[in-house]
Amino acid sequence: MTHPAQLYFLLILPFFLLCICLDTVKVRWQIAQEFENQEYLQVSQNKLTEINIQLKTEHHHLNSPARIERHAKEVLGMVEITKKVEITYEK
Repeated sequence: MTHPAQLYFLLILPFFLLCICLDTVKVRWQIAQEFENQEYLQVSQNKLTEINIQLKTEHHHLNSPARIERHAKEVLGMVEITKKVEITYEK
Protein backbone atom coordinates (compact mmCIF):
# COMPACT_ATOMS: atom_id res chain seq x y z
CA MET A 1 0.00 0.00 0.00
CA THR A 2 1.16 3.43 -0.70
CA HIS A 3 1.46 6.15 1.88
CA PRO A 4 -1.70 8.18 0.88
CA ALA A 5 -3.80 4.99 0.75
CA GLN A 6 -2.70 4.06 4.29
CA LEU A 7 -3.52 7.58 5.48
CA TYR A 8 -7.05 7.43 4.03
CA PHE A 9 -7.51 3.97 5.52
CA LEU A 10 -6.44 5.25 8.96
CA LEU A 11 -8.86 8.18 8.70
CA ILE A 12 -11.79 6.05 7.57
CA LEU A 13 -11.41 3.41 10.31
CA PRO A 14 -12.06 5.79 13.27
CA PHE A 15 -15.06 7.20 11.42
CA PHE A 16 -16.55 3.71 11.04
CA LEU A 17 -15.72 2.95 14.66
CA LEU A 18 -17.49 6.14 15.76
CA CYS A 19 -20.55 5.24 13.68
CA ILE A 20 -20.66 1.74 15.18
CA CYS A 21 -20.33 3.13 18.72
CA LEU A 22 -23.12 5.64 18.17
CA ASP A 23 -25.32 2.93 16.72
CA THR A 24 -24.60 0.71 19.76
CA VAL A 25 -25.57 3.52 22.12
CA LYS A 26 -28.77 4.12 20.15
CA VAL A 27 -29.72 0.43 20.23
CA ARG A 28 -29.06 0.19 23.98
CA TRP A 29 -31.21 3.27 24.59
CA GLN A 30 -34.03 1.76 22.50
CA ILE A 31 -33.81 -1.49 24.45
CA ALA A 32 -34.01 0.43 27.74
CA GLN A 33 -37.07 2.31 26.45
CA GLU A 34 -38.74 -0.95 25.42
CA PHE A 35 -38.17 -2.45 28.88
CA GLU A 36 -39.67 0.67 30.42
CA ASN A 37 -42.68 0.47 28.10
CA GLN A 38 -43.10 -3.21 28.91
CA GLU A 39 -43.13 -2.48 32.65
CA TYR A 40 -45.69 0.31 32.13
CA LEU A 41 -47.90 -2.01 30.06
CA GLN A 42 -47.64 -4.72 32.73
CA VAL A 43 -48.75 -2.26 35.44
CA SER A 44 -51.62 -1.06 33.21
CA GLN A 45 -52.68 -4.64 32.56
CA ASN A 46 -52.71 -5.41 36.29
CA LYS A 47 -54.86 -2.34 36.97
CA LEU A 48 -57.27 -3.27 34.19
CA THR A 49 -57.49 -6.83 35.52
CA GLU A 50 -58.41 -5.50 38.97
CA ILE A 51 -61.04 -3.18 37.47
CA ASN A 52 -62.42 -6.08 35.42
CA ILE A 53 -62.74 -8.24 38.55
CA GLN A 54 -64.49 -5.41 40.40
CA LEU A 55 -66.91 -4.86 37.51
CA LYS A 56 -67.70 -8.58 37.27
CA THR A 57 -68.34 -8.70 41.01
CA GLU A 58 -70.63 -5.67 40.80
CA HIS A 59 -72.45 -7.18 37.81
CA HIS A 60 -73.08 -10.45 39.67
CA HIS A 61 -74.19 -8.54 42.76
CA LEU A 62 -76.61 -6.31 40.85
CA ASN A 63 -78.11 -9.24 38.92
CA SER A 64 -78.36 -11.68 41.83
CA PRO A 65 -81.80 -13.24 42.30
CA ALA A 66 -81.87 -12.35 46.02
CA ARG A 67 -81.33 -8.65 45.30
CA ILE A 68 -83.97 -8.63 42.57
CA GLU A 69 -86.44 -10.34 44.89
CA ARG A 70 -85.73 -7.87 47.72
CA HIS A 71 -86.15 -4.96 45.29
CA ALA A 72 -89.47 -6.38 44.12
CA LYS A 73 -90.75 -6.76 47.68
CA GLU A 74 -89.51 -3.47 49.12
CA VAL A 75 -89.76 -0.99 46.28
CA LEU A 76 -92.46 -2.42 44.04
CA GLY A 77 -94.62 -3.79 46.88
CA MET A 78 -94.95 -7.22 45.36
CA VAL A 79 -95.75 -10.16 47.60
CA GLU A 80 -95.14 -13.85 47.18
CA ILE A 81 -98.17 -15.92 46.25
CA THR A 82 -98.78 -18.37 49.07
CA LYS A 83 -102.00 -20.06 47.97
CA LYS A 84 -103.40 -21.00 44.63
CA VAL A 85 -106.34 -18.91 43.47
CA GLU A 86 -108.57 -20.08 40.65
CA ILE A 87 -110.42 -17.49 38.64
CA THR A 88 -113.27 -18.55 36.44
CA TYR A 89 -114.89 -16.32 33.89
CA GLU A 90 -118.54 -16.56 33.01
CA LYS A 91 -119.63 -16.36 29.43
